[in-house]
Amino acid sequence: MKTKSIFKNSIFILFLFLFLNGYSQITHRITLNVDTGQITKQTTNQYSNFGQPQNISNKDYTIEVNVGDYVEWVGVSTTSEDDYVDIESINHEGGARVFGKNVLNGSDGVVIAKVTEGRAGDSEKYTIKFRVYVDGEAKPGIFMIDPKIVIKR
Repeated sequence: MKTKSIFKNSIFILFLFLFLNGYSQITHRITLNVDTGQITKQTTNQYSNFGQPQNISNKDYTIEVNVGDYVEWVGVSTTSEDDYVDIESINHEGGARVFGKNVLNGSDGVVIAKVTEGRAGDSEKYTIKFRVYVDGEAKPGIFMIDPKIVIKR
């Protein structure tokens, strides 16, 4: 009798674990690749990208997430390991507000946020604001690039 009860409980726990694991949170790392040697405010889209195919513009670059997932934005220099790309903020521009805030501020050049709102198909347009440092010196101004985020489920 005890063996049947233990077996039933074990099966229940296994199915519960599998069900919950299927809805676990994922961290999406969005890497902004910047040619720090060439970029200017006028050539931001020409010298920065997310590693997407060439036929997809930065404006059309879209990541798909679920509510509960985390998104981490980081910047890297494709020119030199000594150069630095500092992601300062993620700013809501239009559409759904999937992070629950208009501005997500960075810390140490990285922004991390949890997707807290949205329904399947909701889309948010946002702007990444970043600074570029070459050999320790900041290039003038704040650079901006504007991809999208979409809720999957």
